[in-house]
Amino acid sequence: MDRERMERCLERVAAYRASGLKASVWAQGNGVSIRCLSSWCAHATRWKARLDGVPGATTPRPQASGFVGARVPAAPAATVRIAMQTGAGQVELYWPVTHARELATWLREVGR
Repeated sequence: MDRERMERCLERVAAYRASGLKASVWAQGNGVSIRCLSSWCAHATRWKARLDGVPGATTPRPQASGFVGARVPAAPAATVRIAMQTGAGQVELYWPVTHARELATWLREVGR
Protein backbone atom coordinates (compact mmCIF):
# COMPACT_ATOMS: atom_id res chain seq x y z
CA MET A 1 0.00 0.00 0.00
CA ASP A 2 1.37 3.42 -0.88
CA ARG A 3 1.95 6.22 1.61
CA GLU A 4 -0.97 8.40 0.43
CA ARG A 5 -3.50 5.61 0.80
CA MET A 6 -2.22 4.73 4.29
CA GLU A 7 -2.52 8.37 5.31
CA ARG A 8 -6.12 8.58 3.98
CA CYS A 9 -7.07 5.40 5.82
CA LEU A 10 -5.44 6.63 9.04
CA GLU A 11 -7.36 9.93 8.74
CA ARG A 12 -10.62 8.01 8.50
CA VAL A 13 -9.69 5.81 11.47
CA ALA A 14 -8.89 8.93 13.49
CA ALA A 15 -12.22 10.50 12.51
CA TYR A 16 -14.10 7.33 13.46
CA ARG A 17 -12.36 7.06 16.84
CA ALA A 18 -12.93 10.75 17.57
CA SER A 19 -16.63 10.48 16.75
CA GLY A 20 -17.43 8.13 19.61
CA LEU A 21 -19.96 6.33 17.41
CA LYS A 22 -20.34 2.60 16.93
CA ALA A 23 -18.33 1.35 13.96
CA SER A 24 -21.40 0.31 11.99
CA VAL A 25 -23.10 3.68 12.49
CA TRP A 26 -20.00 5.66 11.55
CA ALA A 27 -19.30 3.49 8.51
CA GLN A 28 -22.83 3.79 7.21
CA GLY A 29 -22.87 7.55 7.75
CA ASN A 30 -19.58 8.02 5.93
CA GLY A 31 -20.12 5.68 3.00
CA VAL A 32 -17.52 3.15 4.11
CA SER A 33 -18.05 -0.58 4.39
CA ILE A 34 -17.77 -1.94 7.93
CA ARG A 35 -15.23 -4.48 6.70
CA CYS A 36 -12.95 -1.75 5.39
CA LEU A 37 -13.23 0.22 8.61
CA SER A 38 -12.48 -2.87 10.70
CA SER A 39 -9.46 -3.66 8.53
CA TRP A 40 -8.15 -0.10 8.75
CA CYS A 41 -8.51 -0.11 12.54
CA ALA A 42 -6.66 -3.42 12.76
CA HIS A 43 -3.77 -2.13 10.63
CA ALA A 44 -3.65 1.46 11.96
CA THR A 45 -0.90 0.93 14.55
CA ARG A 46 1.39 -0.81 12.07
CA TRP A 47 0.74 1.80 9.35
CA LYS A 48 1.42 4.64 11.78
CA ALA A 49 4.72 3.03 12.81
CA ARG A 50 5.69 2.51 9.19
CA LEU A 51 4.92 6.14 8.30
CA ASP A 52 6.86 7.33 11.37
CA GLY A 53 9.89 5.32 10.22
CA VAL A 54 9.97 2.94 13.20
CA PRO A 55 12.54 0.21 12.49
CA GLY A 56 11.03 -3.22 11.96
CA ALA A 57 7.56 -1.86 11.23
CA THR A 58 7.68 -3.21 7.70
CA THR A 59 9.17 -6.59 8.62
CA PRO A 60 6.60 -9.30 7.95
CA ARG A 61 5.81 -11.79 10.68
CA PRO A 62 7.41 -15.20 10.24
CA GLN A 63 5.06 -17.81 8.85
CA ALA A 64 4.58 -21.18 10.49
CA SER A 65 6.40 -23.86 8.59
CA GLY A 66 5.81 -27.56 8.71
CA PHE A 67 5.16 -30.06 11.42
CA VAL A 68 6.71 -29.76 14.86
CA GLY A 69 7.16 -33.06 16.65
CA ALA A 70 6.46 -33.28 20.35
CA ARG A 71 8.09 -35.57 22.86
CA VAL A 72 5.49 -37.43 24.85
CA PRO A 73 6.44 -39.00 28.15
CA ALA A 74 6.41 -42.79 28.35
CA ALA A 75 3.06 -44.30 29.17
CA PRO A 76 2.52 -45.45 32.77
CA ALA A 77 2.72 -49.19 33.42
CA ALA A 78 -1.04 -49.78 33.83
CA THR A 79 -2.34 -48.73 30.41
CA VAL A 80 -4.45 -50.11 27.61
CA ARG A 81 -3.06 -49.80 24.09
CA ILE A 82 -5.63 -48.87 21.44
CA ALA A 83 -4.68 -48.77 17.76
CA MET A 84 -7.14 -47.68 15.08
CA GLN A 85 -6.43 -47.68 11.36
CA THR A 86 -8.23 -45.12 9.20
CA GLY A 87 -8.06 -44.60 5.46
CA ALA A 88 -5.01 -42.33 5.47
CA GLY A 89 -3.49 -42.84 8.90
CA GLN A 90 -3.39 -44.58 12.21
CA VAL A 91 -4.26 -43.51 15.73
CA GLU A 92 -2.47 -45.17 18.62
CA LEU A 93 -3.41 -44.41 22.22
CA TYR A 94 -2.15 -45.58 25.58
CA TRP A 95 -5.04 -45.08 27.98
CA PRO A 96 -4.62 -45.40 31.76
CA VAL A 97 -6.60 -48.29 33.21
CA THR A 98 -7.60 -46.06 36.12
CA HIS A 99 -9.73 -44.06 33.67
CA ALA A 100 -11.60 -46.97 32.10
CA ARG A 101 -14.97 -45.20 32.32
CA GLU A 102 -13.68 -42.28 30.22
CA LEU A 103 -12.21 -44.77 27.74
CA ALA A 104 -15.60 -46.46 27.38
CA THR A 105 -17.25 -43.09 26.74
CA TRP A 106 -14.60 -42.14 24.19
CA LEU A 107 -14.89 -45.46 22.34
CA ARG A 108 -18.68 -45.15 22.26
CA GLU A 109 -18.41 -41.65 20.73
CA VAL A 110 -15.79 -42.68 18.19
CA GLY A 111 -17.94 -45.64 17.12
CA ARG A 112 -20.88 -43.42 16.20
